[in-house]
Amino acid sequence: MIFTARKNLKLEVSNRQIEILVGCLLGDAYLTKLGKIQIEQSAKQKEYIDWKYQELASISYSQPKIVIRFEKNESRETKSLRFWTRQYFRKWRNSFYQGNRKVFPKDLIEWITPLAVAVWYMDDGCYQKFDCTLSTESFDFESREQLINKFQSFGVEAIPRGKGKLRIKSKSLIKFFELINPYMHSSMRYKLP
Repeated sequence: MIFTARKNLKLEVSNRQIEILVGCLLGDAYLTKLGKIQIEQSAKQKEYIDWKYQELASISYSQPKIVIRFEKNESRETKSLRFWTRQYFRKWRNSFYQGNRKVFPKDLIEWITPLAVAVWYMDDGCYQKFDCTLSTESFDFESREQLINKFQSFGVEAIPRGKGKLRIKSKSLIKFFELINPYMHSSMRYKLP
């Protein structure tokens, strides 16, 4: 797919890169108003962010850099790694945001593939004692319903859960993990049962 910026600048983005970007944006990534996607992970997840950068290097600026923050309310320092894509994704801003609030990209539902779901799960998913959830706190009810329908197309049943989570039903856990397993990065396999 070709993305454009300004008048004549073009960027070719592979389908695999689009799926990874959609998964990132459903998860931890941030899309600026100028169209750059910020991809950031804890420094503890260096292998995972290095994988993301390798996959997206052709459409990104420099390699991941260390970001150090001081959390005042917890009196501690945090370290993360961050890199930016080039700023060709401005047209996606309205798909993923209403104002400054992240929303579900209804017009990009075709790009929610097993790879995109795996990236989203690696970013924002959790599995504990037969309970598997994905974060959907900023999504409205209609968006969650569309996601539930999308998961059904994969043969996976999901339901809304309190505090804005999407829960994979117990009877669908095996199917869900079979769906994402081929795409899970080795450093994130601890999120699998």
